[in-house]
Amino acid sequence: MSLRLPWTRTPLKINDITSTLRTLWGNNECEARCKLATAYRLTHFFGWDELVYGHLTLRVPESDHLLINPFGMHYSEITASSLVKIDLSGNVIHKGTSDFSFQQTGYVIHSAIHGNRPDLNALMHIHSRAGVGVACSVDKIVPICQHSVFIEPVSYHPFRGIVTVEAEKLELAENFAAPSKCLLMKNHGLLTGGGTIEEAFFRMYMFHSVCQAYIDAGYTQRTVPAYKIVSQDIVKSSLKAAAGQVGSPGYLDFRALARQLDSAGYETGYPY
Repeated sequence: MSLRLPWTRTPLKINDITSTLRTLWGNNECEARCKLATAYRLTHFFGWDELVYGHLTLRVPESDHLLINPFGMHYSEITASSLVKIDLSGNVIHKGTSDFSFQQTGYVIHSAIHGNRPDLNALMHIHSRAGVGVACSVDKIVPICQHSVFIEPVSYHPFRGIVTVEAEKLELAENFAAPSKCLLMKNHGLLTGGGTIEEAFFRMYMFHSVCQAYIDAGYTQRTVPAYKIVSQDIVKSSLKAAAGQVGSPGYLDFRALARQLDSAGYETGYPY
């Protein structure tokens, strides 16, 4: 899947942080804001967004505060300064520069996981067409292609309706336990996590690609034949080999994509 940018319109700058806001938030938070806003734009350009729904969150460095999208803004509109800063209890610490607040669903899902998984500083939750298709038809994902190497082990969470109540937080946290970084939300969509937003985005790319492979191979209509399943030995050895080549998951990939945005005039503010 390639990145498709709308070259015909004036780009909306991602890094719109003023000197006043930089003084207020500090360099570390401003950098986090630029990275997360860049991830929102990339999610849009890859076609994974759905109207104004879904959420990406990033922990503000050295705090328990989270950055989340203002509910009502399209992913193509989100900028670094517009992100809302909240705590794990759902209190707004800073509303950002938009007139929108955050969505309760996003808060419940993401605070449940962030609060239980200190290793995951970044989370992505999307309703991509391939992701929803697999979430509605597959009970368990097995390794079927090279992309599968980067999503194992996959966790699962049953559909309880639109997530709006605190009561679901405990079950959600329990169902997405370490070391898993990919969660299939049944009848709903995909969720990934990472120590960085770069890693969470990389995991989502691979997760979505596996879902697309399931659909392309017809495995949403029939069980994967045993001889087509990649063994766990191969998964583990492949992951070890890949780690030796690329280092931090997603770092090189995300930087390359950010450079594409910068070349197109989006001014990500990404720290190369």
